[in-house]
Amino acid sequence: MTIHRAFEALRAAAAWKPDLVVFPEELDYVALGAEDCAKCGESIPGSLVVERFAGAAREAETNLVIGLREREDDHVYNAGVVVSRQGELVGKYRKTHLAPGEDAEVEAGDDYPVFELDFGKLGVMICMDLHYPEPWRILALRGADVIAHPTMWLDYTGDLCESVVNARAIDNQVYVVTSHYVNMPYLAGKSMGHSRVVDPYGRTRASTSHRPGVAVAEVDLDEVYEYWGTGDLKRRYPTLKDCFLGDRRPETYGAITCQDNLNQWKLANPKLHSQG
Repeated sequence: MTIHRAFEALRAAAAWKPDLVVFPEELDYVALGAEDCAKCGESIPGSLVVERFAGAAREAETNLVIGLREREDDHVYNAGVVVSRQGELVGKYRKTHLAPGEDAEVEAGDDYPVFELDFGKLGVMICMDLHYPEPWRILALRGADVIAHPTMWLDYTGDLCESVVNARAIDNQVYVVTSHYVNMPYLAGKSMGHSRVVDPYGRTRASTSHRPGVAVAEVDLDEVYEYWGTGDLKRRYPTLKDCFLGDRRPETYGAITCQDNLNQWKLANPKLHSQG
């Protein structure tokens, strides 16, 4: 049913002749029963589901990012699959930061590819990856213009996840296309919807609000987000991207790339209102 609805949404989106359509996380998995979930996943390449989406991409003449479960021998991954508008498999990203409990079913990936498409360079982050800024920065450093973000996240109010999406777009000066499921009516603690296209200022260019639907935005990837300084500063930092990516100090970031065994960030007495 979820995949059927995805094709319906793609047919609706095709009217705008889009360069890119992003679907939510694990279309082939969500809403299945436990027995079917255990069997879910296909080899990529070789997936019949991907073949169906490839045909749809050719028909709609658009590039796609599809959230699917991938199975390779005895290994299962949560993948973001990229298909070109010619219906060719461009590549896949395997989710690197799994949600709590997700590791009971899937393994984490360990790479951050950037895909060359006919409109620009694309990175993919999936759901929980949002809360780890490091891989987003890696994608930006590798030249990603757009980062697709398929997700099935839950949020108390929606504000938490939306704020972080905006921050990722601003920090890395990229467009973010985040695609969610939605429970109707929307209530706190359920899938929130509000799929959006967010620009490098952290502004929402298009949104489905808390309803099912298709959000469409037309953006110029060469549009410059200028630094507001003048004179020599303006020449040194013509854009915000020159500030945020060009003035990094990786020689001071060693603590981020080392395994943390001290856990100095842990609260000694966290106040919990529920013991589960």
